[in-house]
Amino acid sequence: MIEFDKGIHLRGTSLWFDSEKKAEFSFISSADIGRFVPSEKVIATPETIRLIEKRIRKSVALACPYNRPFTIGSVQAELIPSGYMPGSAQIEIQKAGSTIIYAGDINLRRSLISEPARVKRCPILIMKCAYASPIYEFPPAEEVMDSLSEFIDSARSSGSIPVLLAEAYGQAGELVKRMGDAGYRLGVHKSIFGVIKIFEEFGIGFHGCELYKRNETEGRVLVFPLEMGSKGVEDIRDKKVGAVTESAPDERSGIKTMYGADEVFPLSNRAGFRDLVKFVESVGPEKVFLTGAHSSGFARVLQKKGFEAIPLEKPAQLKLF
Repeated sequence: MIEFDKGIHLRGTSLWFDSEKKAEFSFISSADIGRFVPSEKVIATPETIRLIEKRIRKSVALACPYNRPFTIGSVQAELIPSGYMPGSAQIEIQKAGSTIIYAGDINLRRSLISEPARVKRCPILIMKCAYASPIYEFPPAEEVMDSLSEFIDSARSSGSIPVLLAEAYGQAGELVKRMGDAGYRLGVHKSIFGVIKIFEEFGIGFHGCELYKRNETEGRVLVFPLEMGSKGVEDIRDKKVGAVTESAPDERSGIKTMYGADEVFPLSNRAGFRDLVKFVESVGPEKVFLTGAHSSGFARVLQKKGFEAIPLEKPAQLKLF
């Protein structure tokens, strides 16, 4: 049985998956889990625990590396890469003679900052549907980077300073890595710079990345948190602002208005619609439980393909085995 209520509880155990309320024991799939209330005990990869250590000071944190089976009470468990960001993981559970995988956020494309996702077949799959609508077809990262290069060149040719806005735990790491590898000098806001320094502890190399200083903008591309919008760089008079965020084409006008951006660039390190379908087909589950904004629509898509797909949209208890 599972219980769905601000997270997913594997009944008969103390284990929750990405619980948004205080629980006895919760698996945390990545450092970028949005709404979050620390549980009494948390389990995650060492990388995720390092990234969120300030948020879980009152929790007992159990660090488990990838691909190393362990026991939680009566169940066997293992964390496997999900490909989203450093430390992001799926959890595989062996219970009552069957297998369940909670996938969290998944990414099937090549990332420069995270281990490739491991896809394992199992009879029961639980997954997030953040971008499980056909409107979310993210272009290849290389294509987005070409557009970013054109934006930067255009800004500089007009005498403006290029400023890029990205989520500190989402796109910023991938963006800074790709920009630095391409030879750009970057002035990075302290909130993102702190995350980058932790990523470097994991052995990820970054180039051309410096802490942003107000009087050192010439020749640099500035990278600021998306949530700050253009207000965070109001003191920079001549600038062109690009918002780097997962988005559909018809959302980009609103994003420009919301963040005061001149352009929007859909760099994504999470799966869009087609990759989510591909993931389910590769796992080949007998049942799929779906959470997130597009769970109902995605369930219908999977049902047409022959899967027993169940959207989790309101508190419920469901039979798994």
